[in-house]
Amino acid sequence: MPDNPLSDKLKSSAISIGKELPMDVYAKNGILLLKRGHYVLSPDMKHRLVKLGFAEQQEESKPVEKPDPDQLKNQSLFEEIIFLQQRVRSMLLHALSRPGLEARVRSIAQKVLELSERHPDGLIASMLLLPFQDYGAAHTLHTAALLALITRHMPLPAGHREVLLCAALTMNISQIELQNELFSHQGTLAPEQKTAIREHPLLSSAILREAGIENELWHALVQTHHENWQGSGYPFGLERKQILPPAHLLHLADITCAKLAPRRYRAAQLPATALGNLFQRKDVDFDAAFTTMLIRELGIYPPGSFVKLANNEIAVVLARRHKPSEPQVAALRKADGPAYAEVLLRETTQSIYKITAPCSASLAGVRISFLASLWKG
Repeated sequence: MPDNPLSDKLKSSAISIGKELPMDVYAKNGILLLKRGHYVLSPDMKHRLVKLGFAEQQEESKPVEKPDPDQLKNQSLFEEIIFLQQRVRSMLLHALSRPGLEARVRSIAQKVLELSERHPDGLIASMLLLPFQDYGAAHTLHTAALLALITRHMPLPAGHREVLLCAALTMNISQIELQNELFSHQGTLAPEQKTAIREHPLLSSAILREAGIENELWHALVQTHHENWQGSGYPFGLERKQILPPAHLLHLADITCAKLAPRRYRAAQLPATALGNLFQRKDVDFDAAFTTMLIRELGIYPPGSFVKLANNEIAVVLARRHKPSEPQVAALRKADGPAYAEVLLRETTQSIYKITAPCSASLAGVRISFLASLWKG
């Protein structure tokens, strides 16, 4: 919340001992510490509020601006998703400091579902290609997007698909700042970090209840999204048969997105490698049917990933096809030459353009802005 333009670090001069608090005071994660009108009763109480609190600027507070419909028509798909990232970040940072959390989360979930139907290949590509400033917000959006894709053809009860995405968007709502810290963290975690990690499923559920969200499936999914088939998950250490199938699917999507994302200290795993590792663990750590659906939906070479072709070209995958090993691709450059002025579509069913191996984005030698136009909104 420190970089939130709608809140300021609480100043000592704003509080007087023995007098009513003139504003609502929130913690860094958006939890209300003390409501306007309550009395500050002691120097210790004042010290704690100043140390931990942020004061909401009510007179300037306003909802995220929505672009007008004509502006949206001219947006590229990636621009739409960047705007959606911003909405997710705002929703997480202002979980309790703004009313209507459930409506905001459901609105984002509905937008993700709409994108998954309108342009599934572009949505996958955005997960692999779009840079992000806030890992916590990006990860929750990626997990929701992946679930929207996996469940497109699943016969779920009415409303369950949207609730599953809502759970993905809010599963880490109590530890967004910690997630951003861990994005850069190497080595052993501090004891307080370990405690926060183990407690966050229950704390996230508590924040949702504080915000008036009463859907019990939503709470169950948030509370159990880190339970695993080995019984070593948290916070309850549930056995395999005690874990709800949608919670297990959320767990699988969460882990998959974490593997596909980079860290500040390492590159992301190659999608083909990450998906291959997950497939090897089917029926051991993950439900075989869910894992198969995941691989089928993303493909061996997901859109937005990079590959080497038999003619020594580096290409980006544009879209999946019926045969997973032969997706639609666009050549970007020769492996030992400069980037092409324009991408060249290649037919991977032909032996000269057959995919020989996945490769890292660093070999592509092009900027994301150059690639963004390949997936139209």
